[in-house]
Amino acid sequence: MNITTDTYSLFVLLLALFTLGATLLAAYSIANAWRLRNIRLSWKCGKLFGYPLFSTLFLSFSLVVGSYVWSTEMSQYNIILGSYSWMGLSWFLASYFSTKVYVTDHGIVKNVNDPSQTIAWHQIRDYVEKPTEKGSEYIFIYEENGRLKTQNNRLIRLELLVPDEKCSKFDKLVTLKIGKTMSPVTGTSFDIKAFD
Repeated sequence: MNITTDTYSLFVLLLALFTLGATLLAAYSIANAWRLRNIRLSWKCGKLFGYPLFSTLFLSFSLVVGSYVWSTEMSQYNIILGSYSWMGLSWFLASYFSTKVYVTDHGIVKNVNDPSQTIAWHQIRDYVEKPTEKGSEYIFIYEENGRLKTQNNRLIRLELLVPDEKCSKFDKLVTLKIGKTMSPVTGTSFDIKAFD
């Protein structure tokens, strides 16, 4: 029993498991995004120019190190760095699709992997729009069960930052979908902190 060989084998096994997990998560995220129908509007919400920050940095770093290893012909590390690059690509794809916002004919999907951040238009009971430097921040108040009218229906809040270039189209969609049942209050000021 050689401790160095066992540690290396454990390292390779963990790397293979994480690579497999990242691949499955990416496939799940892409499948969730592809099954959305009637997408009217979408935009990127990542922290790095619209892309997810950590997964983009990890993918970039693994590609740089992989290029260095390839250029110096250290072929014994090709499989390990290939696994890291594949894991980085999978993580990037999963993060990219899960941070992207989709507005469909049926509702708003803030995260394709999290059903609690997906609301149908008929669930929305109220909303507030607040202009910001980068666009408009919408706060939607919606019922958890939607069409089921019970006394135990919980009101949930969803915050959504809409970039400047998408504001007019998003506002038209909101007006089209829920404007018939709600009308904005004009000439009244309110404290946005009251919704926090």
